[in-house]
Amino acid sequence: MEEDAEKFKVSILVFLSKYEEQKTENSKLSPNSHIKLPDLPLPTFSGKFQEFENFKTQFMSVIGNNDSLNESQKLMCLKSALRNEAALIQSDQDNFDTLLKALENRYENKRALIDIHIAGILSINKLHNENPTQIISLIDTVRNRMRSLKNLKLESNSLSDAIILHVLNNKIDKESQRLFQLSLTTTQVPSLQGFLSFLDVRCIQLESVIKSDFAAKSIPIKNKSPSGVNNSRWKSFLTKDKNKTSTAVESISNQGQKACVICNQFKKHSVYNCEMFLNHSPLERYELCKKHNICTNCLNFHPSKSCISKSRCQICSSFHNTKLHRDKTDVSIPSTAEGFTDTAPKVNSEQCFALRSTDNKNSKSMKYLMSTAVAYVSGMPVRIILDSASEINFISSDCAMSLGLKGNRIHSSVSGINGLAQDIKYETNAIISNKDNSFNESLKFMVVPKTSSVTPSCNLDISKLSLPKHIKLADPAFHKPDKISMPLGAQVFFKIIKADQIKINDSITLQNSVFNYIVTGGIPTADDKLHCFLLSEQEGLENLISKFWQLESMEDESLNLNS
Repeated sequence: MEEDAEKFKVSILVFLSKYEEQKTENSKLSPNSHIKLPDLPLPTFSGKFQEFENFKTQFMSVIGNNDSLNESQKLMCLKSALRNEAALIQSDQDNFDTLLKALENRYENKRALIDIHIAGILSINKLHNENPTQIISLIDTVRNRMRSLKNLKLESNSLSDAIILHVLNNKIDKESQRLFQLSLTTTQVPSLQGFLSFLDVRCIQLESVIKSDFAAKSIPIKNKSPSGVNNSRWKSFLTKDKNKTSTAVESISNQGQKACVICNQFKKHSVYNCEMFLNHSPLERYELCKKHNICTNCLNFHPSKSCISKSRCQICSSFHNTKLHRDKTDVSIPSTAEGFTDTAPKVNSEQCFALRSTDNKNSKSMKYLMSTAVAYVSGMPVRIILDSASEINFISSDCAMSLGLKGNRIHSSVSGINGLAQDIKYETNAIISNKDNSFNESLKFMVVPKTSSVTPSCNLDISKLSLPKHIKLADPAFHKPDKISMPLGAQVFFKIIKADQIKINDSITLQNSVFNYIVTGGIPTADDKLHCFLLSEQEGLENLISKFWQLESMEDESLNLNS
């Protein structure tokens, strides 16, 4: 019994000891102790009615209710937080309370706020495609606007829900409208929440279908087009990555009518009599035959190895048409142009190249900036490049997948410099805009596996550029290597560019655009590697001649063995 009492006494003493220690520690904490908190950015207000309530709440919690600041300091903070038209608001007395009151009188306008939120619902853009990203944007807009109206003490009812549902049903795409009607099992008027829940499920379904569809489909590169196809030519100057054939090229739209594959004219003539075909050199004629699957012996549409014609070249008696004959020694290689030097290592026939001007007096290398900008598609940022030398717009397949764009199957081809070609299997439509949506443009894009390598090719030192701090750049990370997802062509180029420019120095100019200022010009760099977005090297003429005669020799041997 005494032992138990002793244990109980010890327990009480331990408890009291811990209580005294805690009390001592608490007493050491002064109410004026300064605790290092993370720096909070000062909230700003630019004059939008719907943003004032949030701004006021944040500002008062950080500055207005801070007892450690005097009235002058609070006034200075409030003035520095105002932007644009809000900065023009003035009060009778130059103090914090009167300026805050003036802002409240101007922007705490319930009627104006209600009009803004209702207009935001009614002005939602109509969706023409089954795009999950755009549907999600519609759902978020409606829910945010309805929540804001509820905060303004404007409750919804069955009538308002029915009106809004009718408006939204006309905003979504036709297929979603049809599926929503099929989901209704009674004649009762559906609720607005039920409609939004249907759209939630619809987005999940579309995202799943689009991801699997793009993952299963590839866009192969081919340098030939089928016979009997009408070629409507589009020009572009897009290249692919290093060690892959550069692309850019002519579009072929199948019109269902047969035309000459060489001249695209609806004239009844054979390849043998085609004027455009005859205007080419023998080597170019040979390449055209290979490109369009034309027999090199009889110039009909079948593989050369399947040709049963007994005719041979009338000049050398080899297994090729006389129109394709070329003397082996008749090869002229143009010398290097004056003013250009070939100092870089020789590249293979599928690498990107660019001509470089060399000044012996000054060996400093320059990196010339591409016209890059950040655009928005369905609210998502996308890095673009402006290419006025292209007739069409491109988008990488990865970017199209991430944006949830719908791919439409087509049969087209792209060709440009040196006649290199790539087949295009898909196209898509998208609306690009700037950050504040003051610019919107609906464009058609050709879907390609990859648009380019990273641009620029290395990090550029911009510490000495002295860019104006008040200027907003179209691509704030223009000096950092990153991929290009969308090259935009001449269709929209001059709609984007504005008139004014700002000259920074002899080599750098800021060009204004709908996406803010684009940095153009050259920046000195220690990297002497040259990267080109617009040019691609075709196979050397000597190699083509060599392969031509090797092929002829092999075909001759094959015929001799068969005979």
